[in-house]
Amino acid sequence: MLKVNDNALIIAREQGQPVYKQSSDCPGNLKWSTRATTVIGNGYGSHFDQLSLPSGLFIEAKTQILYVSDNTNNRIQKRYPTGEIKTAAGKADGTGGTTLDKLSNPVDVVADENENVLVADWNNQRIQFWKKDAKIGETIAGNGSKGEALNEFSYPSRVLFDSKKNIIVADTQNQRITRWPPTYDPKTSTGTIMAGGNGGGLNPYQLNNPFARNIYAGIPGRYGNSSAQLFYPEGITLDKYGNLYIADCQNHRIQMFCPNAIFGITIAGTGQPGNSSHELSYPGDVAFDAELNLYVTDTFNSRIQKFERVK
Repeated sequence: MLKVNDNALIIAREQGQPVYKQSSDCPGNLKWSTRATTVIGNGYGSHFDQLSLPSGLFIEAKTQILYVSDNTNNRIQKRYPTGEIKTAAGKADGTGGTTLDKLSNPVDVVADENENVLVADWNNQRIQFWKKDAKIGETIAGNGSKGEALNEFSYPSRVLFDSKKNIIVADTQNQRITRWPPTYDPKTSTGTIMAGGNGGGLNPYQLNNPFARNIYAGIPGRYGNSSAQLFYPEGITLDKYGNLYIADCQNHRIQMFCPNAIFGITIAGTGQPGNSSHELSYPGDVAFDAELNLYVTDTFNSRIQKFERVK
């Protein structure tokens, strides 16, 4: 069946759902090179231009600065559009710890246009705020102890701001998403449960180790490598056309789900782990720059890959 819908060609339908065969059929008519260039990651290590099992990825819209959680180097690295790389949070030499000048396996980062960053400090059970060029951070959510109370976390894995500057956190092992106020008082501040908090599970009122999961793609409870399935999905993002992108971690690929589609399109990676320019190994996150070039945290290759948009 052929039909034009919102400037996208829908070339088949199954059970009333659109099926898009390639990315250029979707809203935006987007396409990317199948081979990437490495923008950070000169081998595995702790030198300023190296990474060690990177995870969260963020590109700030106004400055176009790229930030990455350099997980086992216990730091946040930032890359300017000029190519310059600096440490934005944590110790530049990769030393981890529990004091306010250190991080311990940070897994996610978000930043503002002034280069201030929020960090999901995984092993320290807290969200840290680091001002530009600061040598020490401050805790703005969590109390540093692992627990189920509303002022605690059990491995926070994702962090972001909402439109009112509230802080939204995926509290992974507590199976919940919590919202924290913009101002923090260590004695009184607590999170408010936005989703989950009812134990792990597949019911609509439950979450199961939330990193960045809602049922917009994939089959609940059934992992796999078909175009309708995912296997340990991690980072997600949306483009301005409403297309959804997922780091399909253990399928070693990036999947694009066009609006209302149940079948994904592989736009990066081959489905098998590898370290060539067209392969990925356990990708952890995805992001776009202003030109809609695709960036991927290629975690087990300890690099950030850039897939150029083809115009």
